[in-house]
Amino acid sequence: MLMIGLPAHGFVLLSMPKCASTSLVQALQGRAELVLRSNPRLKHMNCRSFHALIVPVLNNGGYQRDDYELISLFREPVAWVESWWRYRQRPALAREDPSKYTGEISFEEFVGRYVDNDPRPGTLRGRPAKFVSLSDRLDIGVDRLFALEQPEVWKRWIGEKVGGDLDVQVDNRSSVRTEPELSRTMRARLDEFFRPELEIYERLRPTGEWAPPRGYVPGASPVST
Repeated sequence: MLMIGLPAHGFVLLSMPKCASTSLVQALQGRAELVLRSNPRLKHMNCRSFHALIVPVLNNGGYQRDDYELISLFREPVAWVESWWRYRQRPALAREDPSKYTGEISFEEFVGRYVDNDPRPGTLRGRPAKFVSLSDRLDIGVDRLFALEQPEVWKRWIGEKVGGDLDVQVDNRSSVRTEPELSRTMRARLDEFFRPELEIYERLRPTGEWAPPRGYVPGASPVST
């Protein structure tokens, strides 16, 4: 996955980890003016780093911040953390990076370590709401979010920006397969931890996209329905 900038077409895409943006970026990179790849700290650059490091570069290239929208795909948060658990269960990871391998850990324990910010190796760090925010306050700094699970929405939006249909294959297996078991207590803890992410996702459900007010802080109060 990559961070990819198409300011001439009116947008820059931040690639949130575990949001299946590889195929999308491959479809767009021929039109891009800026592509950051390979180095995980660059290709998964978050919103805060983008504003600190890349906005000045684009300014020097003649693009003011209001000339383009900063966008990101956003995954249902429990599916997001499950994807990390499955990824770190891979036997190959035990050889590639043993410190992150969690092949002997149940999903229940993986989630428990995550919400407790457990210091042991293999504990998942970070959160989706922070990726799209400007600070630890979780004040959102992207202009538009798209639900990963509704590809017809973001394909149409991006296609209109670049002036053509997008040929992107999206694997939605995680949206239909059964989630691993969590106890009622642990699920309640995860839902409380993910209150900001769940609010964001609820705002995405009706249309598959959401343009949050700049600086909006999710999770402060329940979403009205």
